[in-house]
Amino acid sequence: MNMPKVSVILPCYNVADYMDNMFASLRSQTLKDIEIICVDDKSTDNTVKKIREFMKSDKRISLYKLAKNHGAGYARNYGLKKSHGKYVCFLDPDDFIDNDFIEKLYKNITEHKSDVAKAKFKVGDKFWKTHELVKRNYLYFGSEHCSAMYNKKFLLDNNILYPENVITGQDAVFLSNLVLHTNKITTIDDTCYHYVQRPGSLDAQKLSHKKVLSRIKMLDYKMQMLKEHKFDTYEDKLIFIHWHILDHFCYAIDPKRISESDKNLLIKWFITNRKSFIA
Repeated sequence: MNMPKVSVILPCYNVADYMDNMFASLRSQTLKDIEIICVDDKSTDNTVKKIREFMKSDKRISLYKLAKNHGAGYARNYGLKKSHGKYVCFLDPDDFIDNDFIEKLYKNITEHKSDVAKAKFKVGDKFWKTHELVKRNYLYFGSEHCSAMYNKKFLLDNNILYPENVITGQDAVFLSNLVLHTNKITTIDDTCYHYVQRPGSLDAQKLSHKKVLSRIKMLDYKMQMLKEHKFDTYEDKLIFIHWHILDHFCYAIDPKRISESDKNLLIKWFITNRKSFIA
């Protein structure tokens, strides 16, 4: 079989009503030599039926059905194992991308021989600031994982995968691990990933106790990385603490999203770990 230039990996769970824009943008990509890997995470709606409808008109789409619900991290890792492209993108099926997104990232990552190529990230009519910060120092890459293309060999050689025991925030752990291993991230300004926050998404929901515990586990992963990694400069260490730990801690502790008891759990975590921030 001919190997595609890029593998697009989509973790799919109960997104039947939200997939049209992403698949329309994938069909319209200027780079046609791609494969689209859909990993259904045991959906209970018509997600599988919808994917099969898309498959009828696009032979590049493949579908893998998981026997039970594992979470987005497991689904992304599973898709990575099934991928054939030298480069991969991890997209979410309820968002969408510019029509030249994959082609421009592919040209960038191949021409510069980088580990990662990153595009802009847009929510509504606003661009997030992470993209501009990454130009200054790749350690700022603590969010927007879907806005990038990755060299698959680089990911596998360094065991950069999504943690499968973290329900929410596994993408943040993935990026923390990535920035501590990469030597080269390049950016591109003239194409964009469009994030759509829908009512049922994890980011839009009030955090349950289970999800708060998952956030703490996410932070534990990052603290372990902080303790084990030897940063080139103290400034680099501070950037990692700020953008990969404290920002995610503050996001989780939003009183509108968690109960008072869960807030106290997170504060206890912070007090336990505070010495590591200044060590």
